[in-house]
Amino acid sequence: MIKVSAPGKIHLLGEHTVVYGKPALLTTIDLRVTVHLRGAKAHLGGVSNLTKIIEPIVKKELKISKASRFALKKIPPYELTITSDIPIGAGLGSSAAVSAAYIGALLVFLKVKWDLNLINKLTFEAEKVFHGNPSGADNKTVIFGGITVPNKLAKNFVLINTGKPKESTKEMIELAKPRIEKILNDQERLVKELLPVIQDGDEKKFIEIIRAGEKNLEKIGVVSPYAAGIIRKIEKAGGAAKICGAGGQTRATGILLTYHKDKKVLEKIAKAENLPYFSTSLGVEGVKLH
Repeated sequence: MIKVSAPGKIHLLGEHTVVYGKPALLTTIDLRVTVHLRGAKAHLGGVSNLTKIIEPIVKKELKISKASRFALKKIPPYELTITSDIPIGAGLGSSAAVSAAYIGALLVFLKVKWDLNLINKLTFEAEKVFHGNPSGADNKTVIFGGITVPNKLAKNFVLINTGKPKESTKEMIELAKPRIEKILNDQERLVKELLPVIQDGDEKKFIEIIRAGEKNLEKIGVVSPYAAGIIRKIEKAGGAAKICGAGGQTRATGILLTYHKDKKVLEKIAKAENLPYFSTSLGVEGVKLH
């Protein structure tokens, strides 16, 4: 039995602008997708939509085809089981994580040497199918791991799940496109300022930057009034919060990354809104073969 897992990710800052070549700051979270794969006598059941995406990418890379003279002519049958702690469509990189874990397991099954660069290359191809014009940041983060956030900050994060957005990532990118120029340079400046602030554990400056970055996201229309209302409550209480995915226009925007020196304040707000929330470790290991 082959077992491969990959973590989810969050954008600390830089979502949307990263699609246009600007820097982004991401880190991994301790929620993982796990794939179990083993050989079988025959394919069990129908071919899943995920398999229809992943297998052609792997076949093309390894030159697996009926016409091949030297390589495999087809992928041998296998049994696949996928379990996940990552909410789907919440901005936590579930598509990148499941693709990375599946591709990693399938390559091991085909006796290909474990190679993070190869897994990253093929996962990026899968992300193109899922999202159209991805930046490549999600797959790199879930495969190679994210930045480490010092304990002084890390212990005070709470992720609040506002639900799966009605709009797709592709739709939100298109929605933001006409207004994105207004914030590109400012968001880039904030991203560059954020990394040393995190490394130094400067709480006051961290809150300032997250608030400013969130305001920029609201300017391009990817934060619903519902999510913005929750964020204002957190800010009024002395904390900071932002969307950390493509966002949403109507109501749900996926996960909100929230911070307060007393995370009980964040939990109280989440409970008042009747929304699920959870604390998680940041900067965990990327995709791994168990």
